[in-house]
Amino acid sequence: MKWIKLLLPAIFLFSLAGCFEINEEINVKSNGSGEMTMRMDMSQLLDMMQQYMGKEELDKQMPKRSMDTTVLMKDLVDTAKNIAEDKKALIRQGKLHMKLNMDEKIFKADMHFPFDNLSNLQKLYTSLNDGSLGAANLFKGLASSRQDSLGGGSPMPDMNQFNSIYDFQSKDGLISRKLNAERWKAIQESQEFAQMKQATSMGIEIPYTITLTLPRPVKKIDNALAKLSDDKKVVTIKYNLIEVIDNPEKFEYTIAY
Repeated sequence: MKWIKLLLPAIFLFSLAGCFEINEEINVKSNGSGEMTMRMDMSQLLDMMQQYMGKEELDKQMPKRSMDTTVLMKDLVDTAKNIAEDKKALIRQGKLHMKLNMDEKIFKADMHFPFDNLSNLQKLYTSLNDGSLGAANLFKGLASSRQDSLGGGSPMPDMNQFNSIYDFQSKDGLISRKLNAERWKAIQESQEFAQMKQATSMGIEIPYTITLTLPRPVKKIDNALAKLSDDKKVVTIKYNLIEVIDNPEKFEYTIAY
C-alpha cells in the first residue's frame, strides 16, 4: 500500500493542473440494476510528480516503478471513520483498480460500483459527489502519512465539487442531472473557488466524458452536447470539466427512455 499512500496526496495536490482525463460510465440493465464506473487517466501526473519531488526521491519512494493492483472497497470502508453505515453499504461491493508504469508513463485508476436498483444508483451517485464519500474522505487513512509533506495542510480544490452542484435523479424511464442553485452559490463563496477560476484563465482542460448505457432507446434528451448511438440506447456527453465553473447550466441533462 505504500505506493498508494504516496500517490493519493499527489493526486489531490495536482487536481487542477490539467493532469486528468475522466470517464464516468453508468450501465443500467433491464431490471434496474447495473454498475457505475469512474475511469481516470492521470498519466501526465507522473511528469509533474517527478518535477515536484525530484527523480531521485520518486525512485526512492517507488523503487518497483510498476504496479498493477486491485483494492476492494470493503477493506477501506470497514476502517473508514465518519462515514455512515448506510453509505458504506452503497460502495462496499465496489473495487478500485490502479495501474502504474513509470517507464511507460502510465497511471490509471478505475473505480467500479455495482447497484441493485435505480434508487440505489441515485443514492450512490449523490454520495460519491456530495463529499461524504469523496476521495479525500474515503482514502484519508491511506493518504495521511504523506498529506502534510505534499499538501501543507492548506485547503485544496476537491474534484468532487464540480459534480456536487448538481442534483442527480434516476428512476425507471428517467435519468437527470440538474443544477442546485444553493450549492452552486456556496461553491462560489468558498475559499477554493478562486483557485478554480484561475484554472479557467490558464486554459487548463480536464476532458470529461459521461456515458450512459440504457436498457431501452432514448425518447428525449435536452442537452445539445449529447450524442446517441445508432440504437439510441447509449448516450455520450463530452466536455471540459473546467467549463463548469463559467457555465454550469450547460452540463445539465434530462434523459427520458
